[in-house]
Amino acid sequence: MGSYLDIERLASLVRKKRGSRGLRETSAEIGNVSPSTLSRVESGKMPDMETFLALCNWLEVPPAELFRTSEEDQLDTPEAIAIQLRADKNLDPAIANALASLVKAAYRDLSQNNGELKQDP
Repeated sequence: MGSYLDIERLASLVRKKRGSRGLRETSAEIGNVSPSTLSRVESGKMPDMETFLALCNWLEVPPAELFRTSEEDQLDTPEAIAIQLRADKNLDPAIANALASLVKAAYRDLSQNNGELKQDP
């Protein structure tokens, strides 16, 4: 049984709390986290420990709440692909997010059609 940081949950919590405020304003509020680092975290990139702890303090979330440990909590395939795409340093974050959305939509469509691809007429 392995443990992992639920980076998608962290990114979601950060995006939600930041809301429509700018990256610079939010990073100044957090302290010791640059706007570019904040942007990377929001895109699903893994933060370093100092940044992770600063974000947890700002979010008022105990760090342990963002870790997953059970076998049943393993990521499904589309989510695992999304994490890998967002972690790829060669991809622009917007492209990675778009590809992740496409993969999730394709899986959702396949599951609704019992695993069969729809044929257009």
